[in-house]
Amino acid sequence: MTLFSTLLLASRLLTLLHLAGDELKLYQVDPLQKVFKETVYLVDQVDTIRAACGEYATVQIVMKARQEIRDIGLKVVGIQSETGARLEGATVGWVGYVPIGRSYSDPAPDIIRTLSGYFPDPILTDSLFTAEAGEVQPLWITIPVNAIATPGLYAGKIEITGKIKQRTHTWNKTFYIRVYPVRLGKSPLLMTNWSSHFDSSSMRFLNNGQPVERYSPLYWDLISLYAKTMSEHRQNVFRIFPTWHTLYTLDADGKYTFDFSRFDREVEIYEKEGALRLIEGGHLAWRSGTWNSDFYVEVPLRDDEESHSLHASPCPQKVENGLRFVILPVNDPRAKNFLTQFLPALRSHLSEKGWLDKYVQHIGDEPTAQNAESYAKISTYIRKYMPGVRLIDAVLASKELAGTIDIWVPVLQVLHHNQGFFQDLKKQGKEVWYYTCTNPRGNYANRFIELPLIKTRYLHWINFKYDLPGFLHWGLNFWNDDPFHSTASRDAGKLPAGDHAIIYPGYRKIYSSIRYEAERDGIDDYQLLRMLEKKDPAKAYALANGLIMNYDNYDTSIPFFRKTRKELLEALSY
Repeated sequence: MTLFSTLLLASRLLTLLHLAGDELKLYQVDPLQKVFKETVYLVDQVDTIRAACGEYATVQIVMKARQEIRDIGLKVVGIQSETGARLEGATVGWVGYVPIGRSYSDPAPDIIRTLSGYFPDPILTDSLFTAEAGEVQPLWITIPVNAIATPGLYAGKIEITGKIKQRTHTWNKTFYIRVYPVRLGKSPLLMTNWSSHFDSSSMRFLNNGQPVERYSPLYWDLISLYAKTMSEHRQNVFRIFPTWHTLYTLDADGKYTFDFSRFDREVEIYEKEGALRLIEGGHLAWRSGTWNSDFYVEVPLRDDEESHSLHASPCPQKVENGLRFVILPVNDPRAKNFLTQFLPALRSHLSEKGWLDKYVQHIGDEPTAQNAESYAKISTYIRKYMPGVRLIDAVLASKELAGTIDIWVPVLQVLHHNQGFFQDLKKQGKEVWYYTCTNPRGNYANRFIELPLIKTRYLHWINFKYDLPGFLHWGLNFWNDDPFHSTASRDAGKLPAGDHAIIYPGYRKIYSSIRYEAERDGIDDYQLLRMLEKKDPAKAYALANGLIMNYDNYDTSIPFFRKTRKELLEALSY
């Protein structure tokens, strides 16, 4: 080989090393910081991730490619402490981008705007990726910290492989996790996200668009998939419809029989995951017309000309045993005939299964001052025929519903503006949770895609500060026809993007989102604050008050939040 050839080969090798080292830059960015495709300036925020035993540590690494890199793969390499202890089970995925469509009105002062209209949200864990020249792409690492993990400082590494002009290269980035001698148990926060999985049409999103027959083996497998995902994200209250799951017969004399086996099977799936604390009995009543119309109860009647002249219920269930669901005023004889048989039978069945103390019953969703009277009549009926069963509902009214509910779940702004009423309820022994949905807007915390992630995490700091033991949100998976390209709910643009769903569908799998991960972290924060409250109440509330000044006023500085959480972990460690 000539001297020239040797120098040329050495030059090429140096060029390849330069490409491998410089053509892909890696930055650690706080996982509460949303990173956009149009981001130009990035700072490598090398920081130690801090976690208690029993929670999840999250790392966000952002790639910035200087030329096209194809077939990029990801792998987390051994996360190990100086003493040799290891953290196993880490997962890694790409943060995907979704459009928000038209932005919602009455926006938060700190609403995030982007030129592209695309926001980071889904976490895609099972695909290779190609980065174009100049492209910015975050990846998301989730590390389960076992409840019996050894405290200490751990070092881990993300290994990235990809092809530049047909040659495979490898890049690495080290990260650190401090595990504190603080151990979480089962979450004390009562948490529910409503799922639309009963409607088999929503199941098709997990089956390549193909229908899933209700109660088929695949249907139950997918219910189990939902149960696993929800329990992993600290959900422990599950809405299950006894009316819709029950198989009925009705004879000529008006006598019903009830087969509760399908209801039982769904409850048992959640029990198997070890997360079930409460069964939310799905709603028994629905609006008879517009928003302020009276509530009517749901009744199975014969599928005949008479029943077709009545209000149809929203139940997606097809006709079974010649019956169909309608809605009727509670004082209608046909409604009375059904309720006086069904409610005692359900209560007896729950008692036999050992679930009676875990069962709470919804009447009708979001009653208002205008339809409170009809709601109250149904409440009285249920109390008579299901004695001892607590009644729960999300509410848009306050004093108009006095005496009708045991577990009050006001939307956050109703809670805010009626603080005295809800404080009095607590003194009477009533339980008060809260919920968010399409509202509140403005500066309130919520789960909208356009909001800073820290506001989603703060939802459960609000639970702690105001002594609210439960949280409800309606939109786990109410997907549109194209969940990855239509995120502004079924009323495109009218509801804030992300309000209707916080997970994404794959083929027989579910993808999490950075919002879902932030909310789980907030639920764990709530447990840590409760633990500190027992040890040092003044300290616990000082930390919470430093971040949550009021129902709609927060310190959203990410560095200040991290400082506060470090104080929380340290206060529990000694």
